[in-house]
Amino acid sequence: MFKTELNLLNKYLNEEYVGFNDKKDIITSMDFSNIHDFFPDVTEQLNKLHDPHLRIIDKLNTKKISILCKNHNNRLFVVKSIDPDISIGSEIIKIGEHSIQDIIENDANLLFDPNPERYEWHNVLRKYKTVTIKNGEVKNIFIASNDELYDEEYRIENHDDYIFIRLPDFKNVNALHELIKQNSNLLKRSKKFIIDVRDNRGGSDFAYFPLLEYIFPPGYILNIDYGLTFNYTKKYCDYMISKVDKDLMKMDEGETKEAFKEYRKRMSDNYGKGMTKFDDDIEPIVLDGIAQDIKVIVIANERCGSSGDNFVETVKHSEFVTVIGRATKGMNDYSNCSYLYLNDQFDLLCPYSRYNGLDHGVSMALKGITPDIEIPWTTEELSRDVLLEKAIQLVNE
Repeated sequence: MFKTELNLLNKYLNEEYVGFNDKKDIITSMDFSNIHDFFPDVTEQLNKLHDPHLRIIDKLNTKKISILCKNHNNRLFVVKSIDPDISIGSEIIKIGEHSIQDIIENDANLLFDPNPERYEWHNVLRKYKTVTIKNGEVKNIFIASNDELYDEEYRIENHDDYIFIRLPDFKNVNALHELIKQNSNLLKRSKKFIIDVRDNRGGSDFAYFPLLEYIFPPGYILNIDYGLTFNYTKKYCDYMISKVDKDLMKMDEGETKEAFKEYRKRMSDNYGKGMTKFDDDIEPIVLDGIAQDIKVIVIANERCGSSGDNFVETVKHSEFVTVIGRATKGMNDYSNCSYLYLNDQFDLLCPYSRYNGLDHGVSMALKGITPDIEIPWTTEELSRDVLLEKAIQLVNE
């Protein structure tokens, strides 16, 4: 069953995945002999690699998982819901026919992270399809809905005593740049900022670059410790060149467009060359900002990843920034991904860059970027926004 898809998967892991040499012992030991339900069964094996960028993508996604869960002391609570029949704060006592403790003991690979505070429940929910609420009601967790569990709107809001900036992802470079441009006067004259990147689903680092001007002082030198090694296969280069060309068509002239052109040139110059390591002797980035005597509180959590990781790591260098909340997801040991075809329903999301810091024992896997002030999750967050309340307190001190 799924012979063609599994042969392709094996080929991609060996030839396309940039982490193959680091993880080949685990890859060769993974057991794909008993795949019945493709998505959860394959995900369970891939999760052994602890690479959150390497995963199965359901392109059809005809029904969405309707809830987002968080466990606390081995009790499971709904923290977000797009199902009107499952309310936020509901306690789940069973997933499928299994108790929460049974899931923790028997589905560790689907939970991905060994830290109970960072368990990821969505793949477990997908596998077992139903949940039992504490009141005894059994609910199907799939829903046909236009609503999303994760918000997608970039916002810059002028509150009485601070500016609130919501960044749910960094996927739409042009839209975020335009919003920052429209609010440039407000950002220039403001002295207090709260930037909320909780649940940030990543995208492109280029998206947040214009915001750094308002966070860093003039002439700030940002040192880059290590570069990247890319696996420039033909598949990856073809995918990225096509993607960048489409992005360029939508962009106004400026620094970001020039950076995209340079990125494209590097693809064409290295087309089909395979593993290519870039020198760690990287020119520092000069962030010629305008920030003076400002205060910035950044709110992060364990579901902020990829470019969200990079944003939090970057802004922590500013003397004006305090990051609060919880450590980010930690996705960027392997990054810069492409989609690889498995069948008409499923693709493999595959990373093509490797952080050279791994050769020196520097990794963010299973750790993320730690906040300056850690605020562990408790059930208080089910009824009020604890982290935003703390951010407002801090920004006004």
